[in-house]
Amino acid sequence: MHRSRGELARVAGFGLITVAFAVSQPFVLVGLPLALLLIAYGPRNVPAALILGAVLTGAALGERAGLWWFERGWPLLLGGTFVWVAGWWPNWRFTGQALAAVWVAAAVAALVFVVSPGAWLDVDSLVAARANQAAESAAQLLGERADGAVRALMQRVVSLQVSLFPALLGVGSLGALGLAVTIRGWLAGGSQGAFGQLRRFRFNDHLVWVWLAGLVLVLAPIGDIADRVGSNAVLFMGALYVVRGLAVLLSLVGGISLVAGILGSLVALLLYPILALLVVAMFVVGLGDTWLNVRARIQARNDRRSSGNG
Repeated sequence: MHRSRGELARVAGFGLITVAFAVSQPFVLVGLPLALLLIAYGPRNVPAALILGAVLTGAALGERAGLWWFERGWPLLLGGTFVWVAGWWPNWRFTGQALAAVWVAAAVAALVFVVSPGAWLDVDSLVAARANQAAESAAQLLGERADGAVRALMQRVVSLQVSLFPALLGVGSLGALGLAVTIRGWLAGGSQGAFGQLRRFRFNDHLVWVWLAGLVLVLAPIGDIADRVGSNAVLFMGALYVVRGLAVLLSLVGGISLVAGILGSLVALLLYPILALLVVAMFVVGLGDTWLNVRARIQARNDRRSSGNG
């Protein structure tokens, strides 16, 4: 029962991340990496075959225009790099494998866009068009309540979403990979070994330089391109540090139950100023953990107490 609750919490968490940060179709973003995992590693059973068929059929649907190719190309690139990383470094935890896959896939995509800058301009403009269309639809639903201030706020949100969509896609891709690995683990008879406990979540401390470099690019008056690259690096790494801060806080309180986590999340969403404060606090804690290594200090203190009592 404890394991099933943990897996349910993992599915809920990864699913929420995928949907919340989605700038492409979540089903395709999860489904195509899952399909590649099933093809590469199995299992070879009827449920897996049915899911594989459903994913490939669903991904093939839709008009082959606009963002259709990008929304399939990125998940295939992401899933392929994850399969390659998992094959070369099978002993790595999911966090390391997923981060490596996202970085490699992003590097390959960047190389393609450098060789063909027109492709990047097309994707960028199509993302902007979709975001503007969504904002206009929301304004129409609000009707007369959508006054000038509301429309200005929507336009600001659209502008941020368009500017930061690479980072949003990167964070959503991590959630999609987690969901794909969890589903594949269910079909194979267990994915527990791929994941550690959330309160033990961490990543390479040297990645702080990515966040710092991004911050420098944002603050330095270099130009719009540098500002955009820097802001995306700051957002992507900032999201990771928020999760790391949450992990540190969970380790301090000894973890929380699934019900308490869901209720707390609902309260935070309803009282969004509290949510904003919590996100900032978790970011500060997560970033500070790079140098303070809070959990290792707590573990060392507990070890000394245990040896002293012994």
